[in-house]
Amino acid sequence: MYETIEKTYLVILFISFFCSLVSFRLHYPFYLRFFSIFLGITVITELIANFFLPALHLDSNYPVYNVFLLFQLLSVGYYFKLLIKSSLFRKTIIILMILYSIFWISNTLFIYKKYDEPHWNSYASMLGDLLIIIFASRYLFELFTGDKLVSLKRHSEFWIAIGILLFSCCELPITGIVNFLVRDWDLARRLFAILQILNILMYLIFIYAYLCRIKPTVKKSLS
Repeated sequence: MYETIEKTYLVILFISFFCSLVSFRLHYPFYLRFFSIFLGITVITELIANFFLPALHLDSNYPVYNVFLLFQLLSVGYYFKLLIKSSLFRKTIIILMILYSIFWISNTLFIYKKYDEPHWNSYASMLGDLLIIIFASRYLFELFTGDKLVSLKRHSEFWIAIGILLFSCCELPITGIVNFLVRDWDLARRLFAILQILNILMYLIFIYAYLCRIKPTVKKSLS
C-alpha cells in the first residue's frame, strides 16, 4: 500500500513539474518561473533519494532530504518575498531565512553528527514548516485585504499558497508526533503514508495553479 502511494506521489510530482514549464512558454511572472525551477530541483532530489543512493555511496536517503530542507525553506521564503508587498515583512523573511540557516547548520553539525547512522532532522523540518506557514499566511492576508480585486479561480499565486499552507499545517503536527510520541515503526509508517497523500494533494493543486491561467481559445466557424 505504501509503495503504491509512494509511486503515485512521484508520478504526480513529475507531472506537476512538467505542467509548471508552461510558465516559461507563456511568459508567466518571474516568481512563477522561479517556483517552477524549485519544483525541478524537488524532482531531482526525489530521483537521487530513491534511485541514485548507491552511486553516491549512501546507505540512507536522510542526508539528501536533510539538505533539501534548507534548500526548500530558502526557496519558498524567497518566493513569498517576491510576492509580499510589506517591506518590513520582506526584511523579516530575510532575517528568518538567515536564522534558519544558522539553526540548520548547527543542528546538522553538533546534534545529528554525533549519531553513528544518518537521522531525519525533524527539528529543522518542524521549524521550517512553521516559518513556511507564517510566510504563506502573510501573503494570503495581504491578498484578502488588498484593494485590488482578483479572480481566485485563475490566480496561480493563491493556489500555490493554499497548497503549501495545507501541507505544512498537516506536516508540522505529524512530524512532531513521529519525533516525540511514536516509537512504533508501523504506526510511523502509516503517518508517513498520510503525509505522502497530502503531498499528492499539494502537487495536484500546483498542477491546477499553473494551468488555470491558460485561457481556452475558441475558433469561430464561418458557417
